[in-house]
Amino acid sequence: MNYKLSNTASKTSLELTFGLSLKYPNIYKPQLVIDGLKEQSIAIITMDEPNAITEGIWGILPQDFQGDWRKFQKLKTTLHTNKEEISRNVLYKEALEKRRCLILATGFYIHHIVDTEIETYLVEKENAAPFALAGIYNILEDGFVTCSVINTEMNDLLSSKQNLYNYMPLEIPLLFKNIWLSPKTASEDILHIISKPYLTKFKIQRIAS
Repeated sequence: MNYKLSNTASKTSLELTFGLSLKYPNIYKPQLVIDGLKEQSIAIITMDEPNAITEGIWGILPQDFQGDWRKFQKLKTTLHTNKEEISRNVLYKEALEKRRCLILATGFYIHHIVDTEIETYLVEKENAAPFALAGIYNILEDGFVTCSVINTEMNDLLSSKQNLYNYMPLEIPLLFKNIWLSPKTASEDILHIISKPYLTKFKIQRIAS
C-alpha cells in the first residue's frame, strides 16, 4: 500500500462500531484521504487508554523523542512496518511489547499498473464500514502520541501482477480487539496474530486521477 488511508466514518458510526466514545469529539473529522506524508492525525485506540478513541500522529517517532516529526521522517519514513522489521529494529520492538494500538479507518489506497498507466484504487469494506488496523505507538516527551501501521502480505483478493505492492495493512477484527490491547497477552500470541492474519473481505474500486 502507499502512504494514504481513508476514514470517512461519522463520529456516531465510529463510536457504535467500537463501543467507545471519542475523547476529543471536536477534533475528529472524516477524511477521504489521510496523507501520512503531511503529518496527519488519525483516530486510534491505545493500550494506555483502551476505553476511548483518541488521536495520534501517523508516523512513529522514538519514545520520549523531542525533535521535529518532519525532519525525522526525512531520515526514516515510519508510517508502516512489518514483522520482519519489528524483530530487528529497536524503534518498533519495545513498542510491540508495550504499546500496541488500533488505527481506525474505512479504507486504504493501492496502485495498479494498467496498460502502462498507474491507476489508484480504494480498498474498503461493504458500505465503507470502519475497521481497525494493527498498530504500535510511542509517546513523545510532550505527551503526543505517534503511531505506525503494521503491514502483512497482500491477500489473494488484492494481489495481482498489476499491483505495485506486496503488503497491505493488517486488520484486527473486533473479536481480537481486547486481546491486541491487553498487556496480559503473551508475546507469542501477538506474533501469531501478525503471522497468521485473520482473513476478511474487502471491496476495491478505482479512483479517478
